[in-house]
Amino acid sequence: MAQIDHHLLMALMETTPDRIYFKDRDGRFLLVNQALRVFHHVTDDSQIIGLTDFDLFLPEHAKAAFADEQEVLRTGESMVGKLEKETLTDGRITWVSTTKVALRDGAGNIIGTCGISRDVTEDHRQAEQLKAYTQELADKQAQMDMELALAREVQQALLPQSYPTFPRGVPDGDSALHFSHRYLPEGRVGGDFFTINQISDTQVGVLVCDVMGHGVHAALVTAVERVLVEEIHGCSDDPGAFLAELNARLHHFFEPLPTSMFVTAVYLVIDTITGVVRFANASHPQPIHICRTQHTVRTMGEMEGRHPFALGVVKNSTYPTEEDVVKAGDFLLLYTDGLCDLGDDKDLAPDDPQFLRLIQSCSRQRGEALLDALLTQARQFSGQDRFLDDVCLVGVEIERLTPAPRVVPTPVQAP
Repeated sequence: MAQIDHHLLMALMETTPDRIYFKDRDGRFLLVNQALRVFHHVTDDSQIIGLTDFDLFLPEHAKAAFADEQEVLRTGESMVGKLEKETLTDGRITWVSTTKVALRDGAGNIIGTCGISRDVTEDHRQAEQLKAYTQELADKQAQMDMELALAREVQQALLPQSYPTFPRGVPDGDSALHFSHRYLPEGRVGGDFFTINQISDTQVGVLVCDVMGHGVHAALVTAVERVLVEEIHGCSDDPGAFLAELNARLHHFFEPLPTSMFVTAVYLVIDTITGVVRFANASHPQPIHICRTQHTVRTMGEMEGRHPFALGVVKNSTYPTEEDVVKAGDFLLLYTDGLCDLGDDKDLAPDDPQFLRLIQSCSRQRGEALLDALLTQARQFSGQDRFLDDVCLVGVEIERLTPAPRVVPTPVQAP
């Protein structure tokens, strides 16, 4: 049996691709296998027996390998699977996974070491390459995150930073209208956009838009919208004409793009003297009217009156203007469909009674508190902490209607 075991051991040593070696206590080679002879370019044991690692490797590796063997000799504990960088005298650099154990005699005394080194140079190269790729991706991601953070700041700066007061110039607390908004992009940046424009001392225009999709490309379109809206003059008091002009300009911008784009929008004009609200719609959810004196919540206008064409789709599209009336104590809510797109079986249509009940449950709140309560109710209804799409809410509190300005007659001079 001893002979059989010996032959099996020698057969294993001569066929395995791993380098196997036995050393004495001074680190001199006593026995090596075929893989080790091939690695060191020797054809006969006599060319390597009696040598040490200092004869075959540069000091960088030889010293470390010798120290490991001395530790095994001192403690008797094995060193298993240590990753080593081998630097050879012929200039080669290899990586191995090395295991070293104590070699004992029949009495159990430690007389040397036995080592097995498995070449993992290719594995190490691939691991280092993957590490480099990972670091490169991390650097690019960090750069992208920084750019997106800047883009978010720019986009936030494009949104209204203050609200107009009515009459013009009065303190905010004395204004006939109070505005509020909440802007929640699905990612770092979003595709929703809104403006609040003081048309005159008694009229305000409120625009809410939703660009197809979300993310960077949608955010870029919102920046374009900001520029286009500021360029439209002469029709800001006419919702239908305003949307038609914005549509024509967006169509001109979208036409050369390789990918189809569109924008849904609703634009309304409030007259603070009469309480008349005129609005036009481009495939967008209609505004919501909260009448606190009658404890009602309703969708303004006719749902079928919503124009089927979003902005930027058909060049000469027209948008009909509808009318409604508000009074003191009312609240108008304009929003994007991210508030209703709650996922799975939780999606709500703008005219869904459940959606209107959610709003009704918040109607006693005012301004920003109402918007925050509505967002909380929507999250609780969906069972999720975040929305699946960009969400933009704009609220208008009708504190009071303003009297018509007095017309002072011009005195007529006697002839």
